[in-house]
Amino acid sequence: MAIAKAVQGARHTGQTITWKRDDGSAQVLTGGTISARIINADDLKAVAFSSDGTFNITDGPNGVFTWGYGALDVAQAGNYRVQFKVTFTNYDLSYATDWKIEKAI
Repeated sequence: MAIAKAVQGARHTGQTITWKRDDGSAQVLTGGTISARIINADDLKAVAFSSDGTFNITDGPNGVFTWGYGALDVAQAGNYRVQFKVTFTNYDLSYATDWKIEKAI
């Protein structure tokens, strides 16, 4: 699951993401709730923080959701690792991927 780059401070953009399993098939998200934690990939000792963005499942059977960035999400330019988590009634699933926030010019 690849995610698009972001621009520092650009909250209005957000993105649509398709959650795919390692075999390339869509992860069914129907009935789940999505959240994310973000850590600076250049300093893995840094404390991860929870995304303050909004997540909406828009096509659950095909694994599609939107991420509207919160102020914390795009506050600093750099290389990050995002761990998405979908919570269902009886279990959770997670997926981590790299993410870059480019410096605003």
